[in-house]
Amino acid sequence: MWLTIIKFTRWLYKTLNADLRPWQVGLGFTLGALAGLLPPGLATVCVFIAIILVNLHFGSAMFAFGLFRLIGWALQGPLIRPAGAVAVDIAPQGVLIAAARSPILSWLRLDYFDVAGAIFVWLVIAIPLFVGMTFVWARWRPLMERKLKKSKLLKWASKVWIFKGLKYVFLGN
Repeated sequence: MWLTIIKFTRWLYKTLNADLRPWQVGLGFTLGALAGLLPPGLATVCVFIAIILVNLHFGSAMFAFGLFRLIGWALQGPLIRPAGAVAVDIAPQGVLIAAARSPILSWLRLDYFDVAGAIFVWLVIAIPLFVGMTFVWARWRPLMERKLKKSKLLKWASKVWIFKGLKYVFLGN
């Protein structure tokens, strides 16, 4: 049983981190920000399903989720809920009411001020987040790889038995 769990963990780690391109990290961070701004519910689950299905970087999505969950809680009253009220008021009411009453889309609660405000705020910051994270990842990753190869701490940690075990579990080497 433990071998199956280790194999599954290794497969999941390699799948979620294999052949990462900067756009995958940027889009993962951007969609993680959307999930963080949304109130907990089916819409958040749908965003995470999209992150997994498109094979985006799950680590950056989870980091953005945590960061923007804190930001969302802080900005819920002063920014997100009023922006949602404005977004619901300027949205075409026929389309919004039809979506809110449809069998599947009604579960996403698109007509609620919190959800509409989170989507509205995310639409404002989505392109700068995507472009910024894509650029940062493209520039930062080669620099960090060079620094980590020279790191004395990493060389020391590779000799400690617990890190060897974790490396085996995740990488299989």
